[in-house]
Amino acid sequence: MIQLMMAVNERMAFTTKELAQEFGVSERTMHRDLQELSELGMPLYTEFGPHGGYRLLKKRMLPPILFTEQEAVAMFFAFQSLQFYGALPFASESTSALGKFYHYLPTDTKKRIDALKSRVSFWTPTRTQSSPYLEQLLEASIDGLPLHITYASKDSATERTIQPIGIYASNGYWYFPSYCFQKDRILLFRTDRLLSLTSAEPDHPSKDLMNYTILDWLSGGVSQKTDSSEEMRLRVKLTPAGVRAYERSNGTDADVTIHADGSGELISEMHQSNLLYFSKYFLSMGADAIVEEPPEMVQWIREQLRSMLHAYSTLEEPQT
Repeated sequence: MIQLMMAVNERMAFTTKELAQEFGVSERTMHRDLQELSELGMPLYTEFGPHGGYRLLKKRMLPPILFTEQEAVAMFFAFQSLQFYGALPFASESTSALGKFYHYLPTDTKKRIDALKSRVSFWTPTRTQSSPYLEQLLEASIDGLPLHITYASKDSATERTIQPIGIYASNGYWYFPSYCFQKDRILLFRTDRLLSLTSAEPDHPSKDLMNYTILDWLSGGVSQKTDSSEEMRLRVKLTPAGVRAYERSNGTDADVTIHADGSGELISEMHQSNLLYFSKYFLSMGADAIVEEPPEMVQWIREQLRSMLHAYSTLEEPQT
């Protein structure tokens, strides 16, 4: 069967008689084997008539690969880390591939994998929002293609043309930093806020982002690719608890200076389009993060605190 799979994968069209002669079996046996290949997922279809036979729908089947038991467990371990994401690129294909993979594993290896599933978890908050365009965004970022999108922003739905850098997941949400042709800069978007997505016209200009990866974005942010006049200085004092909370969300950051007592100070640059996002983030950390710059963020946080104080002052005192 492995030899047959490799032989079929090397040609686009063939007959049962041709393969039967090549493998030294009857046509009936070869027909049965081809049927089994089809059930395993090889995209075969039959053409009738004088010039009929079998054809591959698309030549995408890979040759067999041998895995050690530890490599097999590692495959499922990697997939386990994504189990709480409601949306994944190529989700159905991943599930199908793992199903085939699991089916042919030895019984003792299956037991180890089953035990792994119940003993290891990469917890991520479960989100109900759907992200139906992950594959299109990923493929467009690889091919360097612009897209037309309708995006649900804070105030209303807007239409724009973007070219994605890539996609990344954080706290259960998927994001796609992209060059926006209308704003002429790189902006950050969330996939669950996409209302529609289509390919741009074939003659639409594209942006050369092939040497700017998603890791470049995550490590440096939009300031690396935008007008420096739109950058804002960010300075935040962190308590020891604030340092730990920041590292849980962002990992170890070279922009954070840690003091002997465990407290720290974050000094960095950010694009002004991210002002609201980071304002909400540091407000959520309470007194463990005190923003000193930019003044616009300090003012926004003060306004939110005054609104909260007013809302709570109207409540009746709890009975003791």
